[in-house]
Amino acid sequence: MVVVLSEDSFVDPNTIDGRELRATVDAARMFGCRVYPIPLDFEVCETAENALAYLPEFDPPVPGIWAGYIPAVERYDAIYQAAAAKGVRLVNTPLQYRTAMEFDQFYPLLGDLTPDSAVAATLEELAAVADVAEFPVFVKGAIKSNKDQGWAACVAHDRAQLAEIGRSLLARERRSRGKVIVRRLVSFRVVATDQQSFPIGREYRAFVHRDDVLAYGFYWDEHRDSIALTRADEAAITALSIEAARRIGTPFIAVDIGQLEDGSWIVIEVSDGQFAGLSHVTTLELWSKLTNISIESTARPA
Repeated sequence: MVVVLSEDSFVDPNTIDGRELRATVDAARMFGCRVYPIPLDFEVCETAENALAYLPEFDPPVPGIWAGYIPAVERYDAIYQAAAAKGVRLVNTPLQYRTAMEFDQFYPLLGDLTPDSAVAATLEELAAVADVAEFPVFVKGAIKSNKDQGWAACVAHDRAQLAEIGRSLLARERRSRGKVIVRRLVSFRVVATDQQSFPIGREYRAFVHRDDVLAYGFYWDEHRDSIALTRADEAAITALSIEAARRIGTPFIAVDIGQLEDGSWIVIEVSDGQFAGLSHVTTLELWSKLTNISIESTARPA
């Protein structure tokens, strides 16, 4: 049995994210998971122990999965410990969660699988990066980029633009966690362009538990891959996903893979699988396999 700590009762079901979270939880229930609500923050309940007041004690312990939105490191740690005290072992420890979520934590582990990148924690450090950067560069926070604002909000062509985007990201703690990431700009195989001139690359998201690719699908929610995947493409996506997951060492992880113009595939980034959007991954396919994880294959308590 798998326990799911779900935030779906506290989000708007009419939004895209809300509908996706509701579908996730419905699939978990369909495959026999026991679902318990968890609030979005501690504003009302004050503590993690109070947030899990309705969670019974499990003896022997059971594996757990958090279905919700990206929490702060401190919140994840508090919920992890409170759940462990009741016999629910979240699939990823706090350290594994942070390693998979924050770019500056996982980038050194990916090595040659992903484009060269630099990390800056201040505008002064960003200026030092600009001194050696080969423009144009892609700029993002440790958690997310500004891609919802279009291509121009993510790509800097000179020092001034880099400073402007960096300042914007540092002001948004949830996106940057105090870090600006400057990446070598690579040319992906493009299948479309969105209304904000953002090129829709041939990118896929794979969910991996240990060495098993549970499911994968096209990354961009509102677009489709106009090119059929070949067996070689599928083999590359699977192999890269497993290798990235192995290097990161987080049991349940999402790996984003992209195809370059020359036909080769690279890792773009990774994230904790508990908080990764489904993209075009089939909910039922993913949860039919997630519910088979055992306590022996999840993380040990920190």
